[in-house]
Amino acid sequence: MENENSAIYQEVQALLGDLPQHRTQLLPLLWRVAEHQGRISRQAMEAIAVVLNVPVADVFGVASFYTLFEDVGENVPVYICTDVMCALAGAEQLKETAEHSAVNRPVAVKESACLGQCDHAPAAWIKGKVFKRATAEEIEAAIKEVRHE
Repeated sequence: MENENSAIYQEVQALLGDLPQHRTQLLPLLWRVAEHQGRISRQAMEAIAVVLNVPVADVFGVASFYTLFEDVGENVPVYICTDVMCALAGAEQLKETAEHSAVNRPVAVKESACLGQCDHAPAAWIKGKVFKRATAEEIEAAIKEVRHE
């Protein structure tokens, strides 16, 4: 378990920044850590648990539920929600378009559990932007903007 003197604890504490040090900030803090580090390490999860005073199992449960926190290496992740509402609204076709558009680009197309946009299905997430009622054209355009860096 991370202690308050460790570098990762200090980093997580700094990333918490203006957010209240409370359990309700678990998801926003996970986002900040993932954005900052590019992934969420076991050590970061332990530090988050200490900072927010929640069980490590809770942090792991939330982090592992959201595929958005998976490490996809150097590629830009493109997440297509495939839960029930999005599936009914055409997520499979959206995913196929994304996969076709991603060929020869530094992009990793992934299926995602709920993106929290059930009332705006289908949904996608690319580079921190949520696409509500996403269309194939929008996703294709967003993927084409991704460049090799």
